[in-house]
Amino acid sequence: MYNIFTFLVGGAISGAVTAYAMDMSSSKELVQGAIGGMIAALTIVLLLPQ
Repeated sequence: MYNIFTFLVGGAISGAVTAYAMDMSSSKELVQGAIGGMIAALTIVLLLPQ
């Protein structure tokens, strides 16, 4: 459970940073980037052996 939470937080941060680096500075775009990062992180953590 701790792995899932850690990956989701890391994914949200990296998604928001990536969106900001691509010159998307509105809050809506940053939230979309964070949600996309969380989806990618969840996909990765589900592929790891439990």
